[in-house]
Amino acid sequence: MNILLLGGSGFIGARIAAALRANGHQVNTPRSRDIDYLHPNEQTLQAALQGQEVVINAVGLMHYKQDVLEMVHHHAVRIIATAAKAQGVRLFVQLSALGADAAHKVAFVGSKGRGDAALLALADEHFHVQIARPSVVYGVGGASSRAFAQAARLPMLMLPERGEQRVQPVHVADVAAGFVRMVEAPLPSGSIVNMAGGEAMTLAQYLSVLREILWHKPPLKVVRVPDALVRMATLLLEKPSKGLISAGNLSLLKAGNCADTQAFAALLGREPLRPHEFAERA
Repeated sequence: MNILLLGGSGFIGARIAAALRANGHQVNTPRSRDIDYLHPNEQTLQAALQGQEVVINAVGLMHYKQDVLEMVHHHAVRIIATAAKAQGVRLFVQLSALGADAAHKVAFVGSKGRGDAALLALADEHFHVQIARPSVVYGVGGASSRAFAQAARLPMLMLPERGEQRVQPVHVADVAAGFVRMVEAPLPSGSIVNMAGGEAMTLAQYLSVLREILWHKPPLKVVRVPDALVRMATLLLEKPSKGLISAGNLSLLKAGNCADTQAFAALLGREPLRPHEFAERA
C-alpha cells in the first residue's frame, strides 16, 4: 500500500515506518519542514497526498504553550484530514494519547481529544478513521523513556505521593505492531484502541523494574517529595523540559494512566508485553 506517514522521524513514527516497510508497504515520510503543522500549506499537502491510500498521523509534541498544542494536535489534524478526504484517501489512522478528551482541562490531552473529535466528524463510508491512544510508551529514544531510565538509575528518588500513581507502560514495538494491524486488517471506522501494556503498576514499581532490567540494580528507595516542592519544580522546569514536567502532566499522572487491554490484545493477536519483558525487545 502507498502510505503517507506524518511524524515518521519521531520516536514512535520511526518504529511504525520500519514495521510497515518490513511488511512491503511503500511509506512516504515527509520532513517537518515539508509539511509545517503550525502553518499547513494546502498546495504542499495536495502534492504529498497524491496517490496515497492511507495517511498515518504520528505527530505529537509536549509544549508549554497551549496555542501551539491546539494548532498541532487539533487544527492541523483537521486541515490535513480534510485535504486527505478530498484526495480520495480511504483510511486515516491517528496517533492520539490515552485519556484524550475534548473537554479535558489539561492542554495536551484536551487538544488531542479535540483533534480526535474533528477526525471522527469527517469519517464516512469512503473515508475511514481509526484512532490509537497509547499509554506511557517505553523504548530507546523516547523523551519520557529517557527521563524514566535516568531516574531509575538513582539509588533513591523523591517522588510525589511516593510514586503511588498507577501506570501501564506499553512497549513501542507493540504500538508499531498495532499500527501495522490497523492498516492491514482495518477495524470498523471510528474505532478507538487504547494501547496499554500487559501489566498495571505504580510509578515506583515501574521505576524499580527499569532499574532492574536496564541497570541490574536492586529496587530503588522512594521518598515522598513535599507538595510545595512539586509545585515549585513544575514552575521552574516546564519551559526547559518543553512541557514534559508540568502541573498538567503531574495531574494526569496522579489520575492514573491505565486501560483495559482486551481490544489491543485482539488487535495484536497476543497479550501486549509486560514491563519485565521489555528487556527482551531492547
